[in-house]
Amino acid sequence: KKIWYPFMMDSIKRVMEEAQKLDVKLAVEPVYWHPLENVEAVLDVIDQVQDSEHLRLIFDASNLLEFPENTDQEKYWSQWLDKIGGYIDVMHIKDFTLDDNRAYVPARLGEGIIAYDTIIQWLRQNKPDMYLLREEMNPEFARADIAFLKKF
Repeated sequence: KKIWYPFMMDSIKRVMEEAQKLDVKLAVEPVYWHPLENVEAVLDVIDQVQDSEHLRLIFDASNLLEFPENTDQEKYWSQWLDKIGGYIDVMHIKDFTLDDNRAYVPARLGEGIIAYDTIIQWLRQNKPDMYLLREEMNPEFARADIAFLKKF
């Protein structure tokens, strides 16, 4: 990830130049297995780009939680949302469990690993009209997922 970080930054800067010319937004999504892996990397991008009008973020808790068994999610989500929340325009909403081999297994919303309480509280207080995009939806669980989302 460290080797690819400068290439990622160069790409973001070049795409941002075009976004500025066209007056459109560029949304990037932090993911722990990519160079944009943590809140510090996101803050570095924000600092280097210096354009909150055109640079926006997609927040996906499932893509940020590398070690769920060792993470205080309340503290972790608070850190993310406090530091970069003003840049978030969209949230991907999904949940998952890990199988015996630590492989990712999609789950119904609220029945997996993600502790959504802090995220829901932040949304209510800061961006109650934000778009929430349900990913990995299983039609069999649609009613349960919709009921969970209505809690937001």
